Amino acid sequence: MRKLYKVLAVMGVTGTIAIAAMGGMYSVNYYTEQKEARAAAAEIKRREGIVDNCNEVSYGNKTLGNVDLSGMTIEEITAILKAESKVYKDRKVKITVDGKKYKFSMKELGEDIFYKASDGAKFQTGDEEKIAEIIVNMDKDRDMQEQYDIITGKTDPSEYSVKVKCQYNKKKLDKFIKKLDKNHVKTVVDARITQNGVITKPEEGRSLKLDKIKDNLKEYLQADTKENYKAEYKTKAIKPEWNKDDLKKVNTVISEFSTSFISTSSRGHNIQVGASRINGTFLLPGEQVSFDKVIHDGSDGQSFQAAGSYLNGKVVQTEGGGICQVSTTAYNALLLAGIIPVRRLPHSMTVHYVPIGLDAAISEGVKDLVVENTYDVPIIIKAFTEGNTLTFQIVSYKGVLGDYTYKPRSVPLSSLKAEAYLDIYKNGKLKESKFLHTDTYREGS
Repeated sequence: MRKLYKVLAVMGVTGTIAIAAMGGMYSVNYYTEQKEARAAAAEIKRREGIVDNCNEVSYGNKTLGNVDLSGMTIEEITAILKAESKVYKDRKVKITVDGKKYKFSMKELGEDIFYKASDGAKFQTGDEEKIAEIIVNMDKDRDMQEQYDIITGKTDPSEYSVKVKCQYNKKKLDKFIKKLDKNHVKTVVDARITQNGVITKPEEGRSLKLDKIKDNLKEYLQADTKENYKAEYKTKAIKPEWNKDDLKKVNTVISEFSTSFISTSSRGHNIQVGASRINGTFLLPGEQVSFDKVIHDGSDGQSFQAAGSYLNGKVVQTEGGGICQVSTTAYNALLLAGIIPVRRLPHSMTVHYVPIGLDAAISEGVKDLVVENTYDVPIIIKAFTEGNTLTFQIVSYKGVLGDYTYKPRSVPLSSLKAEAYLDIYKNGKLKESKFLHTDTYREGS
Protein backbone atom coordinates (compact mmCIF):
# COMPACT_ATOMS: atom_id res chain seq x y z
CA MET A 1 0.00 0.00 0.00
CA ARG A 2 2.86 2.36 0.75
CA LYS A 3 4.28 1.62 -2.72
CA LEU A 4 0.91 2.45 -4.36
CA TYR A 5 0.69 5.72 -2.49
CA LYS A 6 4.17 6.73 -3.68
CA VAL A 7 3.29 5.88 -7.28
CA LEU A 8 0.08 7.90 -7.10
CA ALA A 9 1.93 10.79 -5.57
CA VAL A 10 4.53 10.76 -8.38
CA MET A 11 1.75 10.69 -10.99
CA GLY A 12 0.25 13.82 -9.45
CA VAL A 13 -3.02 12.27 -8.36
CA THR A 14 -4.54 14.51 -5.71
CA GLY A 15 -7.42 14.14 -3.36
CA THR A 16 -8.22 12.00 -0.44
CA ILE A 17 -6.99 8.46 -0.44
CA ALA A 18 -8.96 6.57 2.08
CA ILE A 19 -7.03 3.67 3.39
CA ALA A 20 -8.73 1.48 5.88
CA ALA A 21 -7.05 -1.40 7.49
CA MET A 22 -9.49 -3.83 8.95
CA GLY A 23 -8.24 -7.15 9.78
CA GLY A 24 -5.34 -6.88 7.25
CA MET A 25 -7.57 -5.59 4.45
CA TYR A 26 -7.05 -2.20 2.71
CA SER A 27 -9.71 -0.10 0.93
CA VAL A 28 -8.74 2.75 -1.50
CA ASN A 29 -11.25 5.13 -3.04
CA TYR A 30 -9.41 4.89 -6.34
CA TYR A 31 -12.25 5.75 -8.67
CA THR A 32 -13.20 8.94 -6.82
CA GLU A 33 -9.67 10.27 -7.03
CA GLN A 34 -9.45 9.52 -10.73
CA LYS A 35 -12.60 11.52 -11.32
CA GLU A 36 -11.25 14.50 -9.37
CA ALA A 37 -7.95 14.35 -11.24
CA ARG A 38 -9.72 14.40 -14.59
CA ALA A 39 -11.81 17.38 -13.45
CA ALA A 40 -8.70 19.24 -12.32
CA ALA A 41 -6.99 18.58 -15.65
CA ALA A 42 -10.06 19.77 -17.50
CA GLU A 43 -10.14 22.94 -15.44
CA ILE A 44 -6.49 23.61 -16.21
CA LYS A 45 -7.14 23.10 -19.90
CA ARG A 46 -10.13 25.40 -19.75
CA ARG A 47 -8.09 28.12 -18.13
CA GLU A 48 -5.32 27.67 -20.65
CA GLY A 49 -7.88 28.12 -23.39
CA ILE A 50 -9.14 31.35 -21.86
CA VAL A 51 -5.59 32.67 -21.55
CA ASP A 52 -4.79 31.62 -25.14
CA ASN A 53 -7.89 33.44 -26.38
CA CYS A 54 -6.53 36.66 -24.78
CA ASN A 55 -3.05 36.25 -26.21
CA GLU A 56 -3.68 38.73 -29.04
CA VAL A 57 -5.37 41.45 -26.97
CA SER A 58 -4.25 43.79 -24.23
CA TYR A 59 -5.10 43.29 -20.60
CA GLY A 60 -6.67 46.01 -18.44
CA ASN A 61 -5.15 49.23 -17.07
CA LYS A 62 -3.90 50.26 -20.53
CA THR A 63 -4.88 53.76 -21.70
CA LEU A 64 -4.19 56.43 -24.29
CA GLY A 65 -5.18 59.64 -22.57
CA ASN A 66 -8.82 59.01 -21.64
CA VAL A 67 -9.20 56.09 -24.08
CA ASP A 68 -9.32 52.60 -22.53
CA LEU A 69 -7.18 50.21 -24.63
CA SER A 70 -8.19 47.10 -22.70
CA GLY A 71 -9.08 44.07 -24.84
CA MET A 72 -7.76 45.62 -28.06
CA THR A 73 -5.45 44.04 -30.65
CA ILE A 74 -2.20 45.49 -31.96
CA GLU A 75 -3.98 46.64 -35.11
CA GLU A 76 -6.75 48.36 -33.18
CA ILE A 77 -4.37 50.13 -30.80
CA THR A 78 -2.13 51.21 -33.70
CA ALA A 79 -5.12 52.73 -35.50
CA ILE A 80 -6.25 54.61 -32.39
CA LEU A 81 -2.75 55.99 -31.77
CA LYS A 82 -2.45 57.24 -35.34
CA ALA A 83 -5.89 58.80 -35.26
CA GLU A 84 -5.12 60.55 -31.97
CA SER A 85 -1.80 62.03 -33.13
CA LYS A 86 -3.36 63.09 -36.45
CA VAL A 87 -5.72 65.37 -34.58
CA TYR A 88 -2.72 67.23 -33.19
CA LYS A 89 -0.92 67.29 -36.53
CA ASP A 90 -3.95 68.76 -38.27
CA ARG A 91 -4.21 71.77 -35.97
CA LYS A 92 -3.77 75.25 -37.38
CA VAL A 93 -2.47 78.52 -35.97
CA LYS A 94 -4.33 81.56 -37.23
CA ILE A 95 -3.15 85.02 -36.22
CA THR A 96 -4.40 88.40 -37.42
CA VAL A 97 -2.37 91.58 -36.95
CA ASP A 98 -3.99 94.84 -38.04
CA GLY A 99 -6.16 92.87 -40.48
CA LYS A 100 -3.26 90.93 -42.01
CA LYS A 101 -3.78 87.18 -41.62
CA TYR A 102 -1.18 84.52 -40.93
CA LYS A 103 -1.91 80.80 -41.07
CA PHE A 104 0.46 77.97 -40.19
CA SER A 105 0.25 74.20 -39.83
CA MET A 106 2.05 72.34 -37.07
CA LYS A 107 4.54 71.10 -39.66
CA GLU A 108 5.30 74.65 -40.81
CA LEU A 109 5.87 75.68 -37.21
CA GLY A 110 8.11 72.65 -36.71
CA GLU A 111 6.15 71.33 -33.74
CA ASP A 112 7.40 67.99 -32.43
CA ILE A 113 4.42 65.71 -31.76
CA PHE A 114 5.34 62.53 -29.89
CA TYR A 115 4.11 59.94 -27.40
CA LYS A 116 5.15 59.83 -23.77
CA ALA A 117 4.61 56.58 -21.84
CA SER A 118 4.05 56.26 -18.12
CA ASP A 119 7.39 54.49 -17.72
CA GLY A 120 9.18 57.55 -19.14
CA ALA A 121 9.72 56.14 -22.62
CA LYS A 122 9.36 58.55 -25.53
CA PHE A 123 8.13 57.49 -28.95
CA GLN A 124 7.91 59.45 -32.18
CA THR A 125 4.93 59.40 -34.51
CA GLY A 126 5.49 56.39 -36.73
CA ASP A 127 6.21 54.18 -33.71
CA GLU A 128 2.52 53.39 -33.16
CA GLU A 129 2.81 49.67 -33.92
CA LYS A 130 5.79 49.41 -31.61
CA ILE A 131 3.79 50.99 -28.80
CA ALA A 132 0.83 48.71 -29.51
CA GLU A 133 3.04 45.62 -29.30
CA ILE A 134 4.35 46.73 -25.91
CA ILE A 135 0.81 47.22 -24.63
CA VAL A 136 -0.54 43.91 -25.95
CA ASN A 137 2.47 41.88 -24.79
CA MET A 138 2.53 43.39 -21.31
CA ASP A 139 1.97 40.75 -18.57
CA LYS A 140 2.11 37.96 -21.19
CA ASP A 141 5.40 36.77 -19.71
CA ARG A 142 3.61 35.72 -16.49
CA ASP A 143 2.63 32.08 -15.94
CA MET A 144 -0.78 30.79 -16.99
CA GLN A 145 -2.40 30.97 -13.57
CA GLU A 146 -1.31 34.60 -13.01
CA GLN A 147 -2.67 35.61 -16.40
CA TYR A 148 -5.94 33.77 -15.69
CA ASP A 149 -6.25 35.66 -12.42
CA ILE A 150 -5.69 38.94 -14.31
CA ILE A 151 -8.40 38.01 -16.85
CA THR A 152 -10.90 37.04 -14.15
CA GLY A 153 -10.15 40.12 -12.09
CA LYS A 154 -8.50 38.44 -9.16
CA THR A 155 -5.18 40.19 -9.86
CA ASP A 156 -4.59 43.70 -11.20
CA PRO A 157 -2.66 43.89 -14.49
CA SER A 158 0.33 46.20 -14.88
CA GLU A 159 -0.61 49.81 -15.53
CA TYR A 160 0.61 51.47 -18.72
CA SER A 161 -0.55 54.77 -20.15
CA VAL A 162 0.44 56.74 -23.22
CA LYS A 163 -0.15 60.43 -23.89
CA VAL A 164 0.34 62.55 -26.98
CA LYS A 165 2.77 65.34 -26.13
CA CYS A 166 3.81 68.46 -28.03
CA GLN A 167 7.04 70.47 -28.06
CA TYR A 168 7.46 73.80 -29.82
CA ASN A 169 10.35 74.50 -32.19
CA LYS A 170 12.24 77.54 -30.85
CA LYS A 171 14.01 78.32 -34.12
CA LYS A 172 10.85 78.37 -36.22
CA LEU A 173 8.80 80.22 -33.62
CA ASP A 174 11.50 82.89 -33.40
CA LYS A 175 11.48 83.12 -37.21
CA PHE A 176 7.73 83.80 -37.20
CA ILE A 177 8.08 86.44 -34.47
CA LYS A 178 10.82 88.14 -36.49
CA LYS A 179 8.47 88.17 -39.47
CA LEU A 180 5.82 89.93 -37.41
CA ASP A 181 8.46 92.36 -36.22
CA LYS A 182 9.52 93.13 -39.79
CA ASN A 183 5.97 93.50 -41.11
CA HIS A 184 4.34 95.44 -38.29
CA VAL A 185 6.87 97.07 -35.97
CA LYS A 186 8.31 100.44 -36.88
CA THR A 187 10.87 102.35 -34.87
CA VAL A 188 9.76 105.81 -33.89
CA VAL A 189 12.02 108.50 -35.33
CA ASP A 190 12.50 111.69 -33.37
CA ALA A 191 13.34 114.96 -35.04
CA ARG A 192 17.09 115.52 -35.10
CA ILE A 193 19.50 118.27 -36.01
CA THR A 194 22.06 117.32 -38.66
CA GLN A 195 25.67 118.51 -38.69
CA ASN A 196 24.57 121.14 -41.19
CA GLY A 197 21.97 122.47 -38.76
CA VAL A 198 18.92 121.08 -40.60
CA ILE A 199 16.07 119.79 -38.43
CA THR A 200 14.80 116.47 -39.78
CA LYS A 201 11.16 115.38 -39.85
CA PRO A 202 9.98 113.06 -37.06
CA GLU A 203 8.21 109.80 -37.92
CA GLU A 204 5.55 107.96 -35.96
CA GLY A 205 6.40 104.41 -34.91
CA ARG A 206 4.32 101.27 -34.34
CA SER A 207 4.70 98.78 -31.51
CA LEU A 208 3.43 95.21 -31.20
CA LYS A 209 3.50 93.03 -28.11
CA LEU A 210 5.77 90.42 -29.67
CA ASP A 211 6.76 88.90 -26.33
CA LYS A 212 3.11 88.31 -25.48
CA ILE A 213 2.42 86.73 -28.88
CA LYS A 214 5.45 84.50 -28.50
CA ASP A 215 4.52 83.43 -24.97
CA ASN A 216 0.94 82.66 -26.04
CA LEU A 217 2.10 80.57 -28.99
CA LYS A 218 4.72 78.80 -26.94
CA GLU A 219 2.13 77.88 -24.32
CA TYR A 220 -0.25 76.61 -27.00
CA LEU A 221 2.36 74.59 -28.87
CA GLN A 222 3.41 72.83 -25.68
CA ALA A 223 -0.09 72.16 -24.37
CA ASP A 224 -2.10 68.98 -24.94
CA THR A 225 -4.93 70.80 -26.65
CA LYS A 226 -6.62 69.59 -29.82
CA GLU A 227 -8.18 72.93 -30.70
CA ASN A 228 -6.88 75.31 -33.36
CA TYR A 229 -5.21 78.51 -32.20
CA LYS A 230 -6.81 81.77 -33.19
CA ALA A 231 -5.88 85.24 -31.99
CA GLU A 232 -6.09 88.83 -33.14
CA TYR A 233 -3.61 91.58 -32.29
CA LYS A 234 -3.27 95.25 -33.07
CA THR A 235 -0.24 97.48 -33.20
CA LYS A 236 -0.02 100.66 -31.18
CA ALA A 237 1.10 104.03 -32.49
CA ILE A 238 4.16 105.61 -30.87
CA LYS A 239 4.40 109.35 -31.12
CA PRO A 240 7.86 110.92 -31.49
CA GLU A 241 9.10 112.45 -28.26
CA TRP A 242 10.96 115.24 -30.01
CA ASN A 243 9.58 117.31 -32.88
CA LYS A 244 10.79 120.28 -34.86
CA ASP A 245 9.41 122.87 -32.45
CA ASP A 246 11.31 121.22 -29.58
CA LEU A 247 14.59 121.34 -31.45
CA LYS A 248 14.20 124.96 -32.47
CA LYS A 249 14.75 125.72 -28.78
CA VAL A 250 18.28 124.28 -28.93
CA ASN A 251 19.73 127.71 -29.65
CA THR A 252 21.67 128.83 -26.60
CA VAL A 253 25.37 128.39 -25.84
CA ILE A 254 25.48 127.10 -22.25
CA SER A 255 29.29 126.64 -22.10
CA GLU A 256 32.40 127.43 -24.14
CA PHE A 257 36.09 126.57 -23.90
CA SER A 258 39.04 127.38 -26.16
CA THR A 259 42.68 126.34 -26.56
CA SER A 260 45.46 127.60 -28.81
CA PHE A 261 47.38 125.80 -31.57
CA ILE A 262 49.41 126.58 -34.66
CA SER A 263 47.00 126.29 -37.55
CA THR A 264 49.66 126.14 -40.28
CA SER A 265 51.42 123.04 -38.89
CA SER A 266 50.64 119.34 -39.58
CA ARG A 267 49.38 119.14 -36.02
CA GLY A 268 47.16 122.12 -36.67
CA HIS A 269 45.79 120.41 -39.79
CA ASN A 270 44.84 117.34 -37.74
CA ILE A 271 43.12 119.47 -35.10
CA GLN A 272 41.05 121.18 -37.76
CA VAL A 273 40.04 117.84 -39.33
CA GLY A 274 39.14 116.35 -35.95
CA ALA A 275 37.12 119.41 -34.94
CA SER A 276 35.19 119.40 -38.23
CA ARG A 277 34.19 115.76 -37.72
CA ILE A 278 32.87 116.21 -34.19
CA ASN A 279 31.24 119.57 -34.92
CA GLY A 280 27.44 119.49 -34.91
CA THR A 281 27.14 116.28 -32.90
CA PHE A 282 23.52 116.16 -31.74
CA LEU A 283 22.50 114.19 -28.67
CA LEU A 284 19.03 113.56 -27.36
CA PRO A 285 18.74 112.86 -23.60
CA GLY A 286 20.56 109.64 -22.73
CA GLU A 287 22.37 109.34 -26.08
CA GLN A 288 26.15 108.91 -26.20
CA VAL A 289 28.96 109.73 -28.58
CA SER A 290 32.45 108.23 -28.85
CA PHE A 291 35.05 110.83 -29.83
CA ASP A 292 37.41 108.05 -30.89
CA LYS A 293 34.93 106.65 -33.40
CA VAL A 294 33.76 110.01 -34.75
CA ILE A 295 37.18 111.62 -35.09
CA HIS A 296 38.73 108.52 -36.70
CA ASP A 297 35.86 108.16 -39.18
CA GLY A 298 37.43 109.05 -42.51
CA SER A 299 34.24 108.88 -44.57
CA ASP A 300 34.47 112.64 -45.22
CA GLY A 301 37.50 112.07 -47.43
CA GLN A 302 39.88 114.10 -45.26
CA SER A 303 43.18 112.58 -44.15
CA PHE A 304 45.37 113.08 -41.12
CA GLN A 305 49.00 114.05 -41.41
CA ALA A 306 51.99 112.84 -39.41
CA ALA A 307 52.55 114.97 -36.35
CA GLY A 308 53.90 114.72 -32.83
CA SER A 309 52.12 112.48 -30.31
CA TYR A 310 53.03 110.67 -27.10
CA LEU A 311 54.23 107.07 -27.03
CA ASN A 312 56.00 105.37 -24.10
CA GLY A 313 57.24 108.66 -22.64
CA LYS A 314 58.49 109.97 -25.97
CA VAL A 315 57.21 112.30 -28.64
CA VAL A 316 56.88 110.41 -31.92
CA GLN A 317 55.41 111.18 -35.32
CA THR A 318 52.07 109.47 -35.94
CA GLU A 319 49.14 109.95 -38.30
CA GLY A 320 46.69 112.21 -36.50
CA GLY A 321 49.07 113.59 -33.92
CA GLY A 322 47.40 116.50 -32.11
CA ILE A 323 43.78 115.28 -32.16
CA CYS A 324 43.92 114.81 -28.39
CA GLN A 325 43.71 118.58 -28.16
CA VAL A 326 40.27 118.27 -29.75
CA SER A 327 39.03 115.81 -27.09
CA THR A 328 40.71 117.81 -24.29
CA THR A 329 39.11 121.09 -25.35
CA ALA A 330 35.74 119.32 -25.60
CA TYR A 331 36.25 117.78 -22.14
CA ASN A 332 36.61 121.17 -20.51
CA ALA A 333 33.62 122.63 -22.38
CA LEU A 334 31.51 119.67 -21.22
CA LEU A 335 32.58 120.12 -17.60
CA LEU A 336 31.65 123.79 -17.81
CA ALA A 337 28.16 122.62 -18.86
CA GLY A 338 27.99 120.27 -15.87
CA ILE A 339 28.34 117.16 -18.05
CA ILE A 340 30.82 114.59 -16.72
CA PRO A 341 31.81 112.16 -19.51
CA VAL A 342 31.11 108.45 -19.18
CA ARG A 343 34.72 107.68 -20.06
CA ARG A 344 37.82 109.83 -19.98
CA LEU A 345 41.52 108.91 -19.86
CA PRO A 346 44.62 111.12 -19.42
CA HIS A 347 47.68 111.39 -21.62
CA SER A 348 50.82 109.52 -20.65
CA MET A 349 52.60 112.89 -20.27
CA THR A 350 51.34 116.36 -19.39
CA VAL A 351 50.12 118.74 -22.08
CA HIS A 352 50.73 122.47 -22.36
CA TYR A 353 47.29 123.71 -23.43
CA VAL A 354 45.27 122.93 -20.25
CA PRO A 355 46.11 122.68 -16.54
CA ILE A 356 47.51 119.33 -15.37
CA GLY A 357 44.76 116.76 -14.80
CA LEU A 358 42.20 118.40 -17.08
CA ASP A 359 43.26 116.71 -20.31
CA ALA A 360 41.44 113.91 -22.19
CA ALA A 361 43.37 111.65 -24.56
CA ILE A 362 42.09 109.61 -27.48
CA SER A 363 43.98 106.84 -29.24
CA GLU A 364 42.26 104.73 -31.84
CA GLY A 365 40.85 101.61 -30.19
CA VAL A 366 42.74 102.30 -26.95
CA LYS A 367 41.71 105.60 -25.35
CA ASP A 368 38.41 107.35 -25.77
CA LEU A 369 36.27 110.22 -24.55
CA VAL A 370 32.67 108.98 -24.31
CA VAL A 371 30.01 111.59 -23.64
CA GLU A 372 26.38 111.10 -22.63
CA ASN A 373 23.76 113.80 -22.64
CA THR A 374 22.70 113.83 -19.01
CA TYR A 375 20.17 116.61 -19.49
CA ASP A 376 16.48 116.01 -20.14
CA VAL A 377 16.67 118.20 -23.25
CA PRO A 378 18.83 117.85 -26.39
CA ILE A 379 22.33 119.31 -26.78
CA ILE A 380 24.63 120.07 -29.70
CA ILE A 381 28.42 119.82 -29.45
CA LYS A 382 29.90 122.49 -31.67
CA ALA A 383 33.59 122.72 -32.58
CA PHE A 384 35.31 125.23 -34.81
CA THR A 385 38.64 126.94 -35.36
CA GLU A 386 39.40 130.60 -35.95
CA GLY A 387 43.00 131.32 -36.75
CA ASN A 388 45.04 129.60 -34.06
CA THR A 389 42.12 129.07 -31.67
CA LEU A 390 40.09 125.88 -31.23
CA THR A 391 36.71 126.41 -29.57
CA PHE A 392 34.07 124.02 -28.30
CA GLN A 393 30.56 125.09 -27.41
CA ILE A 394 27.73 123.16 -25.79
CA VAL A 395 24.38 124.37 -27.09
CA SER A 396 21.01 123.60 -25.53
CA TYR A 397 17.81 125.22 -24.24
CA LYS A 398 18.01 128.67 -22.77
CA GLY A 399 18.08 128.47 -19.00
CA VAL A 400 18.85 124.76 -18.89
CA LEU A 401 21.56 125.37 -16.29
CA GLY A 402 19.11 127.18 -14.05
CA ASP A 403 20.89 128.83 -11.14
CA TYR A 404 23.94 126.57 -11.46
CA THR A 405 27.38 127.18 -12.84
CA TYR A 406 30.21 124.67 -13.12
CA LYS A 407 33.97 125.16 -13.00
CA PRO A 408 36.59 122.42 -13.46
CA ARG A 409 39.55 122.77 -11.11
CA SER A 410 43.03 121.26 -11.10
CA VAL A 411 44.87 120.58 -7.83
CA PRO A 412 48.54 119.79 -8.63
CA LEU A 413 50.08 117.33 -6.17
CA SER A 414 53.46 117.48 -7.93
CA SER A 415 54.74 118.31 -11.36
CA LEU A 416 53.53 114.88 -12.56
CA LYS A 417 50.45 114.28 -10.44
CA ALA A 418 47.17 116.11 -9.93
CA GLU A 419 43.62 115.76 -8.73
CA ALA A 420 40.68 117.20 -10.65
CA TYR A 421 37.40 118.49 -9.25
CA LEU A 422 34.23 120.02 -10.62
CA ASP A 423 33.10 122.90 -8.44
CA ILE A 424 29.33 123.34 -8.51
CA TYR A 425 27.89 126.78 -7.71
CA LYS A 426 24.31 127.85 -7.15
CA ASN A 427 23.55 131.53 -7.40
CA GLY A 428 27.28 132.17 -7.21
CA LYS A 429 27.81 130.18 -4.00
CA LEU A 430 29.86 127.00 -3.93
CA LYS A 431 27.54 124.06 -3.18
CA GLU A 432 29.81 121.09 -3.87
CA SER A 433 33.28 120.18 -5.07
CA LYS A 434 32.83 116.92 -6.95
CA PHE A 435 35.96 114.79 -7.19
CA LEU A 436 36.67 113.69 -10.75
CA HIS A 437 39.97 111.76 -10.81
CA THR A 438 43.63 111.57 -9.86
CA ASP A 439 46.16 111.38 -12.69
CA THR A 440 49.84 110.50 -12.63
CA TYR A 441 52.00 111.32 -15.64
CA ARG A 442 55.43 110.29 -16.91
CA GLU A 443 58.42 112.47 -17.50
CA GLY A 444 59.16 113.06 -21.14
CA SER A 445 62.45 112.23 -22.78
